[in-house]
Amino acid sequence: MFSMEWLCGQAAFIYAFNKIKPALVVDKIIEALVDVLVPGRGVGESNWFWRNVRSLERDGDRISKELDIRAELRGWDQEYPYFHHELIVRYAAGLLASSVAVFAWGQVRSLFGSRRRSY
Repeated sequence: MFSMEWLCGQAAFIYAFNKIKPALVVDKIIEALVDVLVPGRGVGESNWFWRNVRSLERDGDRISKELDIRAELRGWDQEYPYFHHELIVRYAAGLLASSVAVFAWGQVRSLFGSRRRSY
């Protein structure tokens, strides 16, 4: 009725969908985006005073950019309430887990299936 490949994929999707913590994933994604979008150290840091001033500016920029990204996510959630960003993370994790499970099942099946000898 159902293939084992399909059942493995479904079980992996359901498990990952229910077990993932989307807030942690979203926090890591936002942290990576802020690292990419906010420039690092630059010119004008010749002494300790200017290094500290630049550090304060950079930290302020990072916090501002993070708040902007979170505000955009809140706006997305209000505009599309049935397509919440945490639900997108859950579906992506489930899809990835399902794909990995189906691939692993295929590899295990081909490992044991190729050992049969035909005379």
